[in-house]
Amino acid sequence: MLYYLELDPKIPDLDFESSAFPNASDHLTAIAQRLGLPSHFERFSYAAQNDLCPPEHRETKTPWFDPQVGIDWLNAMSNHIRSNPTSVPDTERLLSDFAECSAALHRAKAEGSKWHFAMDF
Repeated sequence: MLYYLELDPKIPDLDFESSAFPNASDHLTAIAQRLGLPSHFERFSYAAQNDLCPPEHRETKTPWFDPQVGIDWLNAMSNHIRSNPTSVPDTERLLSDFAECSAALHRAKAEGSKWHFAMDF
């Protein structure tokens, strides 16, 4: 499974995807709860999985977020993980992916794009 960014409008040559992120998902949910942050799942669009869901559970409105929301979340989570490196599996790879995602969101902010996370199975 991969988590990736979708941008609106899309930015040519700007991609982010991570397999370390989903591998740490349960740990990240627990950390976010301890820090009083929203879960990363609250920043997802599940529209790509709509065909797997009954009609009453399909996403009817795509959520889009300001890039600063993601940048702030990634900074808070990265700071916690650096201070508590055993709190997630594959710490260095996850922090590297978070830095790459943050860089992508900084570029999205500069270019006026909105974003959400999505997943690929």
